[in-house]
Parts: sequence; C-alpha cells; structure tokens
Amino acid sequence: MLKQLSAPNHVIAFTVDEALSAEGIQEYRSIFDEKRQQYEQIGIYVEFLELADINASTLLEGIKADIELWRHIDQLSRCAVVSDKKWPQTLVAIIQRIAPKLEIQVFATSQSAEALQWAAAIPEKPEAKHAAIHFLPTNKANVLAFEIDGTMSADEMPEVIDSLERFFADHEKVRLLNRMTHFAGFDPTILIQRQGLLSMKLAAIKKVERYAIVGAPNWMGKLIHAMQPLFPHMQMQTFATDREEEALQWLEAELIKTDNLTMM
Repeated sequence: MLKQLSAPNHVIAFTVDEALSAEGIQEYRSIFDEKRQQYEQIGIYVEFLELADINASTLLEGIKADIELWRHIDQLSRCAVVSDKKWPQTLVAIIQRIAPKLEIQVFATSQSAEALQWAAAIPEKPEAKHAAIHFLPTNKANVLAFEIDGTMSADEMPEVIDSLERFFADHEKVRLLNRMTHFAGFDPTILIQRQGLLSMKLAAIKKVERYAIVGAPNWMGKLIHAMQPLFPHMQMQTFATDREEEALQWLEAELIKTDNLTMM
C-alpha cells in the first residue's frame, strides 16, 4: 500500500507498507505528473517499511513509472530512500553508477526527519559539461576508436549514433577500440530517446568481429566477461590502461596522432 506523507509542496513523499499494488503506483505517477507541472525542481522521499509482495501487474506499472521519471530527470533534485533493509543500498549503488546525475541517498528509519530535509533541499545546478564521447582516428578504415571521458549526455548521443551507423553501413566487418579514460555513468534519458543506444540494429552489432575495451573499471570488466556468451560472433577483450598498445596490436591497427579529438 502506498500512503502519501506530509512534506513541502515541491516534494513527493510517501511510504510503502505491506503489499505494493498497481493502483498505488498509478497514484504515484499521477502525483508526480502534477508536481512536475507545478515546480521546476522536485524532491522525492520514500519510506520502505514492510514491503511484502509485488505481482506482475505491479511490476509493469513500476517500469512505466520509472520510464516517466527518467523522462523528466532534469526536474528531479534529490531522492531520499528510508529503510533499514539491505536491498535499497544495493539498488541505490547501481543507480548511482549508471545515473550520477540524480542525487539519491539511503537513510535509516531513525533518520527520517533528516532524510526529508535533505530531499527538500534544492542543490545548485552543476555547470554544463563537455561531450564525453570522442572519436579517435585510426590507420584502418574498418577500425573505429573512441574515448569515453565523463558522463555520457543525451544531447551528444544523436550525433554519436549517426556516426556509428554510418561507420557500420560502410563496412562488412569492423573492429572497435573503446578507451575508457573516465566513465562517470550516463544520462538515463538516453534509454528513452527516439534515437539512442538501444536503437542500434542487431545486424550492425553482428558486424563487430573484435572489440577491445581499455581502462574499464573492475565491475565493468566483470560485466563484459559475463556478456561474452551473448555475442559468440564477437571477440571481446579488456586491457588495463597501460596496455593500449597491446589492444591496438590485437586489433591490427594504430591511432593517428592529432591535436584535436574528432566527432566523425
């Protein structure tokens, strides 16, 4: 059951007790839609007390609500999760890695007042960041190299996807080098863009015969290794930051030195 709590007008505050229903999630979506039309910045405060069950219809409504939330993530200032259970900590840790743009924090139930105060505070907006993805020229037409340095934004993705699709269209078989200088996550709205990462056609992905990832963090290296069986046609290898030359040798290519990073 979802119960709305007293909070400042720009904060959506509720507690989830016992079984969470699809009707409860629909109520949350209605509240969120009303708040986002009234306020430029919204805070969220949610208490998970004794969440006992969640069924298929509830899960579907939850996914819909999440998509709607990510669509308006620029209006979300902070999200406070109050619970003494362990699973919220794990969930929040994952969200913080892939969506650092959203400030989210877990509080114990004894810190509920502090959590509400934190959720209601509106932090200053960070300065605009430069594009995180840059293409690196190589000496082989069928070898594409790119660097990720920062948080991937929704604004830069259409041009990146256009470049990738043109590259795939020009070659039957390709090889990729991904230099991860500093991966700081990505803007979740990328996933709901009309032209985003998920729009890449499977036929194009099947053209990749070798994919080298340089400098991936440990957790991502494990994820890449686990995903390898899903792409039997593609050889994927991870390399430490100081082994980029080895990665290029594996791809049978070289980087062309230039003063400026390019966007194909």
